[in-house]
Amino acid sequence: MALHPQLKELLGQFEEAGVPPFDQMTVLQAREAVAAFADLEGEPEDVAEVRDILVPGAAGEIPARVYHPAPGTDLPVLVYFHGGGWVVGDLAVADKPCRSLSAGAHVVVVSVQYRKSPETPYPGPVEDCYAAFAWIATKASELGGDPSQIVVAGDSAGGNLAAVVALMSRDRGGPSIAFQVLLYPVTAPARGTEFASYSDNADGYLLTRGSMEWFWDHYLSDPEQSTEPYASPLLAEDLAGLPPAIVVTCEFDPLRDEGRAYAQRLAAAGVEVTHSDYAGAIHAIYWLAGVSDLGRDLHAEVAEAVRVRVSA
Repeated sequence: MALHPQLKELLGQFEEAGVPPFDQMTVLQAREAVAAFADLEGEPEDVAEVRDILVPGAAGEIPARVYHPAPGTDLPVLVYFHGGGWVVGDLAVADKPCRSLSAGAHVVVVSVQYRKSPETPYPGPVEDCYAAFAWIATKASELGGDPSQIVVAGDSAGGNLAAVVALMSRDRGGPSIAFQVLLYPVTAPARGTEFASYSDNADGYLLTRGSMEWFWDHYLSDPEQSTEPYASPLLAEDLAGLPPAIVVTCEFDPLRDEGRAYAQRLAAAGVEVTHSDYAGAIHAIYWLAGVSDLGRDLHAEVAEAVRVRVSA
């Protein structure tokens, strides 16, 4: 299928503005560029209660933001990890998507601000995410949530972190997870990849092959770490016993094929999985709901998938 016209227009605007790929930016420039994505996310949805908290982490307190659509009601809890290649993104750029998810799925969303790389390389960010998830699951009732219905979710590198948190919780005997939402997740190393999507979509579709290599280079302190399953969940020997999942991939995304492969491996391991492949879409469409019908469709699909899996 052809690139969706709205996304083609958006990419044309980026090109006219001279926006370079991430691998041609400094870390600070990349963070400033991604902060501007908030302007593409549409209007913020009203959520009855939004508050910032601090969560005990692996190396100190971790900022988090709690969205509760119906204070006084114990609802399922969704722990959200934002994307951004482990290098960029924050609670602010994830705010509108989290509002939409909380309101649409009628769940308590807790968005986690894990430490980013290169200041904190792997495994620091994922250990932050696991520690935050475990604390949130334990304290769910204090957040107005139901501790028996915990969901982990994330987009891109956040999808990687959500998948790895599910692996860690299984391996470590951690809290039970009812569902995992993996939006165009990173599941395998960029360098040396043989996935066709890295060639098909190497350039011209917002996220480039060079940018993914740049993100991985900033995330890892040693290239050999890329083969560890808590960095690359697709390389885990065994995916059995993981929570049911929805895996979303996008046609014009370098990460398309590794996301498909992860969905296939989950299914082969006996995990209940839904794979939703967005034709005509580019990476990051969950952050493009203000300018893309496909982005709005994805918001609706994710909210419905969560509602079906967990309910108050």
